[in-house]
Amino acid sequence: MSGVPIGALRHRVTLEAPINAPDGAGGFFRSFTLVANLWARIEPSGAREDFVEQRAEQATTLVVTIRWRDDVSKDMRFVYRGRTLRIQSALDPDERRRFLICQCEEIA
Repeated sequence: MSGVPIGALRHRVTLEAPINAPDGAGGFFRSFTLVANLWARIEPSGAREDFVEQRAEQATTLVVTIRWRDDVSKDMRFVYRGRTLRIQSALDPDERRRFLICQCEEIA
């Protein structure tokens, strides 16, 4: 991963964090708030189709690489050109705090 040129981070993404608010019935309503606008490298890594609640749902997996941050968690998401990419995991590949590789999933 040390060979990633900074010019490869050419896609503008928005990092968002969840906010849970009570819904008045014992549950909660989840919304998201802006954390940061970042430059990222986005690469598709696969796709699958599942049958969920009596309908077909296609999930695309992507690898999103950003500059290292210590505040990214799997509850967060990226928004890229109107697409929502849920973060599944975040990894510092060489533990040098230079890049963060996020495995993400987009549901269509």
